[in-house]
Amino acid sequence: MAERYVTGIPEAIANLKKYQIIKTQAVKDRLKKQAFKVELQAKSVVVVDTGRLRASISTNWSGSSMNEGKTGAQAKSGDGIKRPDGPSELAYVVGTNVFYAPLVEHGTSRMRARPYLFPAYFSYEGETITALATIMKEDVRLV
Repeated sequence: MAERYVTGIPEAIANLKKYQIIKTQAVKDRLKKQAFKVELQAKSVVVVDTGRLRASISTNWSGSSMNEGKTGAQAKSGDGIKRPDGPSELAYVVGTNVFYAPLVEHGTSRMRARPYLFPAYFSYEGETITALATIMKEDVRLV
């Protein structure tokens, strides 16, 4: 019986690694874009008194050099959202650490809720899912 050999294994492995790098970068780019869209939407609808809450709404991501997210002119030092854990640039968080932010978002017994983060997230949820699905379906040229 003739011996049979499988050829091209190293090339196939190299191509799979290239594919992984290309797809991972595309996902990172899309997640970042979507997170900043959510941040802008939240800032556009949040109620404003002094401007501190709006200025403190920020985006941060795993692997970022910032411990807290970027802050605006009205934000105090230390405002902004903490960097999440996770694979580098694959975990994004949009939010604020201003102590009264949850009271505005969810309301209190004396104040009606004025949601800004949840509506901003949900306004882009479908778009984000569709974009990520498209990335995974796209063909990739490895040559």
